Amino acid sequence: MSEQQVVSDAAARGSRRRERTRTLVLDAAERLMSQAPPEEVRVEDVAAEAGISPASVYVHFGTKDALLAAVAERLLAVATDALRSAYSADTSPLERFAGVGAAYLRLLLDHPAVARYLTTTGERGPRTRVEEEVVTRFSDLRREFEQSIREAVEGEAIRPVDPERLSYFLFGAWNGVAALALRRDALAVPPEQVEQAVIEAGLVLLDGLIGDRPAT
Repeated sequence: MSEQQVVSDAAARGSRRRERTRTLVLDAAERLMSQAPPEEVRVEDVAAEAGISPASVYVHFGTKDALLAAVAERLLAVATDALRSAYSADTSPLERFAGVGAAYLRLLLDHPAVARYLTTTGERGPRTRVEEEVVTRFSDLRREFEQSIREAVEGEAIRPVDPERLSYFLFGAWNGVAALALRRDALAVPPEQVEQAVIEAGLVLLDGLIGDRPAT
């Protein structure tokens, strides 16, 4: 093996090692952000959760703010990919409407930090550029959900409803029910029960929307 190949292989191993460590830190920070507001998450706690030293966290991210921003940006990317995939599904308007709801619920259950983040920024308002981007992006996603409802109404797949109002109601309902899984008191609900509650409520909602649709 040539010296150049040895150097190249060592560089590749180093790059993979750095990426693994970065992923460990992001995963740890996301778990902690599902338990507390971003400002209460400490680098020392993230390091302990990830099983590395605080110095390693700083090496990879520089500052706590940069780390939290990286977690928020990753959550945004996951949310955008999941929901836009559901929005663009080649299905009927009714199936698309139901699919978006299922995708959003899955996002909240798989990434509880999203629900915590939205609750925190809603209570105190966004404080950083990244938090403002989170609010903006989820506002865009809510409007896209509104459009999926509008298409279902226009296609007479569901009865006439106000798409904007229904989108606000459902967006708030999903976030509120998902937040029950984050509680640490008598109101806490296990994630699997949250999922079943939303599924059952969704079936009741769809039954009402479909049962009163205009005759064709």
